[in-house]
Amino acid sequence: MSLLFLAATALIPGLAQDATPPPLEPTIRVTTTEVALDLVVRDKKGRQVKNVKPGDVEIYEDGVRQQLLSFRMVPGREQARREESQPQQQTTPTLLPLRELNTVCIVFHNIDPVTRPHAIEIVKEFIKANLPPESYIGIFNLNEKLVAVHEFTKNREELLASTFNGGALNFSRASEALLTASPNIVTLNAQVNAATHTATVTEDMTGGEVSLTVIMGADVSNSTGANRVRGDEVRERSDFANITGMHETDRITTLINQIGTLPGRKTVLLVTTGLVTTGDPDLFQKILTNANNHGITFYALDSTEMNGMYDTAQAGKLALGQMASQSKQQSNVNASISVMRQNSRQGDDTISAVRTSDTQSSLRALSEGTGGFLIANTNDFRKSFQQLVGDLDTHYEAVYHSTSPKFDGRLRKIEVKLARNDLQVESRTGYFAMPDLKGSAPVTPLEATAMAVLAAEPRPHSFDFHLTAYHFRKDDATANATLAFELPSAKLGATADPARKIHKFEICLLALVRDANGEVVDKYSLDKPYYIADANLAAVRADQLTYTHVLDLPPGRYTVDAAVVDHEGFQATAETASFEILAPPKGLAISSLAMVEHLDPAGAQTDTADPFTFQGKHVVPMVQAAVGPATKRWVYFVVYKDKSNPEKPSIHVEFKNGGQVFADQTVALPEPDASGAIAMFVTAATRPGNCELRITAMQGGQSATEQIAYLGAAQ
Repeated sequence: MSLLFLAATALIPGLAQDATPPPLEPTIRVTTTEVALDLVVRDKKGRQVKNVKPGDVEIYEDGVRQQLLSFRMVPGREQARREESQPQQQTTPTLLPLRELNTVCIVFHNIDPVTRPHAIEIVKEFIKANLPPESYIGIFNLNEKLVAVHEFTKNREELLASTFNGGALNFSRASEALLTASPNIVTLNAQVNAATHTATVTEDMTGGEVSLTVIMGADVSNSTGANRVRGDEVRERSDFANITGMHETDRITTLINQIGTLPGRKTVLLVTTGLVTTGDPDLFQKILTNANNHGITFYALDSTEMNGMYDTAQAGKLALGQMASQSKQQSNVNASISVMRQNSRQGDDTISAVRTSDTQSSLRALSEGTGGFLIANTNDFRKSFQQLVGDLDTHYEAVYHSTSPKFDGRLRKIEVKLARNDLQVESRTGYFAMPDLKGSAPVTPLEATAMAVLAAEPRPHSFDFHLTAYHFRKDDATANATLAFELPSAKLGATADPARKIHKFEICLLALVRDANGEVVDKYSLDKPYYIADANLAAVRADQLTYTHVLDLPPGRYTVDAAVVDHEGFQATAETASFEILAPPKGLAISSLAMVEHLDPAGAQTDTADPFTFQGKHVVPMVQAAVGPATKRWVYFVVYKDKSNPEKPSIHVEFKNGGQVFADQTVALPEPDASGAIAMFVTAATRPGNCELRITAMQGGQSATEQIAYLGAAQ
């Protein structure tokens, strides 16, 4: 049987998607083992506590108490002023900052088409406020459930440009950016194979009593007696009000349960025209307790547009004045027709005043019972927004020295304990211990979900994918290795876009390489969308997605943990493999053998350090090697000549099937390039069953051998 050999002048046609990962923005950089942890301490009413002492705080990492180096209160806006005063230059941080994540939910409630334009203008003013840097804002409508208008983002300009009309986003998709931004303790939903973050509740907190403070002379009491008096005045509508109150109560409970799953400090700006309740103080107390247990603070904003002649306090005075006037008129036996008409409207005026008092008192009780405040009876919201921002930005900063010096990329769980049982603390509940790798960001939002997959126990495994390491030689004294990841396109989810006649794939791939001591020494990640024309979908489904990553590591044994998150398929999977980098032998050497899937364009800037780069092309290996009868496959490898030996090198090729040699041949090699390397392609012989290709490089008395096993398909 004749064998075909091609030297480095051969070209192999192929087609694949561009696999160049997008640039990633840095987030957290680790250069020391000192951690700066932001904390927020609240009492049982949800109010911030500002008298906590260092001795009241204990911090644990993975159950081990840490040494507290400093503890202080950081007033609102201090962090921003400190950052603005520092010169804009790149400096190496001395701490790992674990800033508290602020989750801000703007929720439109009971807003009709008439009041909506005014409410939107108010919300835009709030978005322009100087919120803390780690504040993620999401916009929602509260109907029977929480409907996303805009997903969580830190991009203020994007929010201001929003139409505020809502969309088809569900809560999970709207929260994706937020969930992947906080490396908190992770829970993976194995039933749906979707990686999500949840804040871990370590204590069951109760409390949140209603504040009965009077505001602007209006009765805000929610006591049974107060509500009974009001109920007597509007008893003709009591049945309807009770139904409405239960409906509104269910809506608020739904909001709390959904928002409560998010990480960080959870703030709700409830933009509304009022909140009707049932008048049951026990039921209302359960709502407050539920909100406080989930760490949610409400700031209710009554968006009713005020004018100079009328506000909610004046509404009550006006109604009482009208009622007094009517009483006086009723004592006159010669009552006019106008008085009779006024009598007929008496109930309406009373109901209007009472309803205004009821709905606003409920908003105040909801806000103050969860640590916030009511914003109402004004058209100038700037001062209230400044106070709200100050509340968000005020926190404690605890700096401690981590007792674990190993940067292994794993999730370190943080637990904060307080000496006082009547207080609750909010903080990040963990971080990924990543080193500073050549100045790259250890953890980015694109990687956070994949990090969650690797941190989960047990790890999700929605589908198999393959990874391996190929060894090459960088120069005479340095070895080189390349990782290859092969993903099955047929197993990935795809979202159809009928209007554009395309399907969208999107995957996130993360690989952490650890040395023999468990330290992370290399990281590779990408987040790659693919837009496939419907006409090409079947061909793409039949192919594989393959990526390669060059390693620059010293000889030794390594482990690679890789995770794939399929955004469109809502699934995730993980694999682990081990490999060894050997010191390059002196003299003649041969690289690993790689079955070729196809060749890709190498891009505008060819990576000469990548051993899979070949004459402006990129060799895409087939990790799970197989050869079909109708497809010609090539095997790629590199022979490294012994420069000190004047003899020409050659190779001997053997093909085996079922352990028996069925073809072999020896051929001289062409001249090497300037580095002494000779890139080669050999056609893979095809026979049904288990096949093996063995190549031995020879030069004088030296030899070096490599082999590759593959599956040959039947005719």
